[in-house]
Amino acid sequence: MNNLIELTAAEIKDLADVEPQQASKRFEIIANTMSDDQLVDVIEHMDIVTLTQINSHHDISCPSIMSELMTPEQIRDIVCQQPLYWEEQIKTNADELMHHTFEFLTYLIRIQGTEEKQAAILECIAEDPAGLFYLSIPFIELILSPSAEQDTNSIYESFDDEDDGETVGYSNWQADEEAHSLAIDDPRSLLALIKQIAPDVASSIKNLLRNESSGWEQIIDKFVNELVLQAKEKNEVADEYAEVDDMFTFLD
Repeated sequence: MNNLIELTAAEIKDLADVEPQQASKRFEIIANTMSDDQLVDVIEHMDIVTLTQINSHHDISCPSIMSELMTPEQIRDIVCQQPLYWEEQIKTNADELMHHTFEFLTYLIRIQGTEEKQAAILECIAEDPAGLFYLSIPFIELILSPSAEQDTNSIYESFDDEDDGETVGYSNWQADEEAHSLAIDDPRSLLALIKQIAPDVASSIKNLLRNESSGWEQIIDKFVNELVLQAKEKNEVADEYAEVDDMFTFLD
């Protein structure tokens, strides 16, 4: 059985190096013949580059069982690794970057079967400095530059729950997504979910942004540079992946 697990992991890795989508399809086929415990073992035998390649070709409309079976630590690692794969048009366009990180986080979090797993993933990501940068990107404009058109009853009222005179955004948190009819493709919905199931993570995002004095676009530039730098530092242990930027193209 150990040989089967190792051979399966090697087969998927080889496919992922050439065509991540085919590797993902192969994993789905294998999932029909193995138990969840066996599939978890297969995932354990994959390196972080392979996991990042495969998972980055999925979104909430096209989920993979692999994303559901990964541990919070594995998901944290692919979040911190993903900036190495950002195309230039994503890294240099604030709107594209906010949308891209929002979609990836929405997928990784909402695909999970329980709120406990969702919260564990958020907390694990936030424990890593690079992970916290990543978590913050989808909400930088939302928190630091709220639209003047937002009415006083909207979910935007609610990011900063401390009345300390240094509020970022608004106050009086209301975290109920359904009460505000927020769609799953609305960043406010994900922000509300984080506050609801992982309030300490929401506070960490708030505190990180409160310490930034630049405009939100400059903050995004800074976060991008930090994320790519930290991802490269973590990736230096594997020289064979030093040029990962060209290994695959993101799912649009």
